[in-house]
Amino acid sequence: MDDELLKKYRKYASTTEAFAVLLVKKHLAEAKGHWVDVGDCERYEMSEDNLHFRFVTGGLYKRRIQPKYPAKSAFTVNGVFDERRYYFMARAITWEAAHKDIEQQKSKKVKAKSFKVAGISYDKNRGNNNFFRSDAPAEIKALAKNLSDRTDPLWDKAMDYVNEPEFVYKIKQACLV
Repeated sequence: MDDELLKKYRKYASTTEAFAVLLVKKHLAEAKGHWVDVGDCERYEMSEDNLHFRFVTGGLYKRRIQPKYPAKSAFTVNGVFDERRYYFMARAITWEAAHKDIEQQKSKKVKAKSFKVAGISYDKNRGNNNFFRSDAPAEIKALAKNLSDRTDPLWDKAMDYVNEPEFVYKIKQACLV
C-alpha cells in the first residue's frame, strides 16, 4: 500500500479544487464517464458548506486510463476488512489516474468539453419587514409595536422568534459551453 499516495490524496481532498470536482460531478450529468479538470472556481467564502460555489469552469476529459485497485484481501487483517482504509486508497488511486490521464490528454492536445456550473446564495428573508417570524404567537408579535421597550418578560421567549437572515444556495446553471 502506498502511504505517500494516501498522504498526497488526503492533502488534495481538503482543497477547493476537490470540492469543485464534487460539485460538478453532482450537478452536471455530462460529467459521468469523464475526468473533471477544474480551470477556475470561486467559493462563497462566508458559507460553511464546501460545495457552495459562485461558479466552477473547466473541461471534461473522456476516461481513457482505468484505475487498477488492489485486492480487498490486502486490507483484511485477522479476517476483519478495513473498509475505510480501502475506500481512501481507492479514492487516491482514482485521483492519481485522473491526473495522469488528464495530463496525457493535454500533452496530446485533446480538446476537452468545456463546462460551467454556477450557483447563487441569497437571503430567503430579504425584504421581509416583520421583526418576528410568521409562526410567532400573537403576544410575541405584539412586542414589535415598540422594539425599544425590552422590559416585558416575554422578550426572553421572543428572541427565539426573531426573523433572522436565512441563506439558501441553489444551482442556477450547469451546462456544457
